[in-house]
Amino acid sequence: MTLFKTTLTTGAFAAGSAFLVAFAGSPAEYLEKGDANADGVVTVAEYVAHKTADGKYTEAQAAEKYAKLAGTDGELSVADIEAAMS
Repeated sequence: MTLFKTTLTTGAFAAGSAFLVAFAGSPAEYLEKGDANADGVVTVAEYVAHKTADGKYTEAQAAEKYAKLAGTDGELSVADIEAAMS
């Protein structure tokens, strides 16, 4: 039972820190990568285009990730990225 609890805790930590490891740098730098029109926010279309460009993610996977990051306003901002990193 202890092993199971340790595994769950370790898995949760790994999932939470995966964002930090994958996207080293500031939230603003991350946002700039996907902000195709440089308006300071990333739309779902910009995010999906950026995430699928190298073939690592499907459109459905990218859209699902975007929904988790962007929150309820439909735009991914520096504040959304900061919240995901904390």
